[in-house]
Amino acid sequence: MPHSNTMFDAIVIGTGPGGEGAAMQLAKAGQNIAVIERYEHVGGGCTHWATIPSKALRHSVSRLIEYNESILFNQEDASRQLTFADIMSHASGVILKQTKLRGSFYNRNRVTLIHGEATFIGPNTLSIKRDDGTKETISGKQFVLATGSRPYTPPDIDFEHPRIYNS
Repeated sequence: MPHSNTMFDAIVIGTGPGGEGAAMQLAKAGQNIAVIERYEHVGGGCTHWATIPSKALRHSVSRLIEYNESILFNQEDASRQLTFADIMSHASGVILKQTKLRGSFYNRNRVTLIHGEATFIGPNTLSIKRDDGTKETISGKQFVLATGSRPYTPPDIDFEHPRIYNS
């Protein structure tokens, strides 16, 4: 749905924790807000490949260890095993719940959510390129750039190693 004729009070680029917080605070203050998200789902790196997935993985492994070490459950050598695919499946479920929850925040607070990649084409104007190649132009009085961070990669660590992961 095109929004080209709308002048927003503020446009937030990015739906991670910073962008979400800014958008919600501005919307609750009565501002007409648009949020631009490059990816299909809201939440940013925190939700999709950093904090939440890593915590979901850690939680699954912790619960498995706790179960296997419990005298109550581990009788007669009946320890339970999970595959990496099982654990990843659980993490995917957590991510899906988080994106649905976060998406509902934008709807409930009447924030216009636009999917695409934003580029400034003037001091108050953005061009938004969608995945299908179409473009849309929108304008705003103020902008919040909340496009995320990058992981720190010290030179003395081999990040190509198959057992080292980062976002």
